[in-house]
Amino acid sequence: MEENPFSSAKISVWWDIENCQVPRNFNPNTIAKNITSALFNSNFHGPLSISAYCDTTGLPFHVQQALSSTGVSLYHVPAGMYDSLFILFPQNNP
Repeated sequence: MEENPFSSAKISVWWDIENCQVPRNFNPNTIAKNITSALFNSNFHGPLSISAYCDTTGLPFHVQQALSSTGVSLYHVPAGMYDSLFILFPQNNP
């Protein structure tokens, strides 16, 4: 079986927590592991970085700690004029 030429490429996950929140009663410690497992099961095994964007003042501290401790880079996007989607994809927003 021929391997996909992209299977070992660098993978970057950009997560907009403001618009795709951590589900209630979900263990945030397992999020990075679940993403890694899903990619591995799809035969993607390249270097992985996961970045999460949101107004961190509204994100519970235990969730921030869990994400940071599992390798997720958390970036503060202040609430107000722009939402996280605008910061990530400015050309697709008004």
